[in-house]
Amino acid sequence: MSKLNAVLAAYPGKVKLIFKQFPLEMHSQAAVAAAASVAAGNQGKFWEMHDILFQHRQKLTVDDLRGYARGLGLDMARFDKDLTSEQTKKSIVRDMEDGDKAGVEGTPSVFIDGRKYNGSLNLDAIKPIIDGELKKSH
Repeated sequence: MSKLNAVLAAYPGKVKLIFKQFPLEMHSQAAVAAAASVAAGNQGKFWEMHDILFQHRQKLTVDDLRGYARGLGLDMARFDKDLTSEQTKKSIVRDMEDGDKAGVEGTPSVFIDGRKYNGSLNLDAIKPIIDGELKKSH
C-alpha cells in the first residue's frame, strides 16, 4: 500500500484510489478477511484494518480478526454483526462481479482510468502513465 500512497501523495486532488474486494478461493481465510475490512470500514477504519490484515496475513481466524478490531477500538457488537451480515456479503459479491467484468485474474490488480496496468507500482514507473492520462482529461 505504501507504493500507492506515494502515488496518491504525488497527485493530491487529482488521483483517487478505489479499492474493490476480490478474495481468492485459494486463500481459505480471504473471504472472512474481506468481510472484516468491510466491517471495519463501516466504522471508518477500512485502511487501518486493511494494513493490519496484510501485516498478519498468516493469522486471519475470526478470533484474530476480532482481536485486530478490538485493537482499532471498534464497537465490537457492531463489528461482529457486520462481519456476517448479508449486506457485507452482498458488498463483497458486487466487488467480485466488478472484478470479473474487468478481467481481474489475481490480486493485487491495478487499473488506471479503466485499463489494467501490469507495471511496477513505484512512483517513477507509474508517473508517466498517470501524467499521460491527466493530460488527456484536460
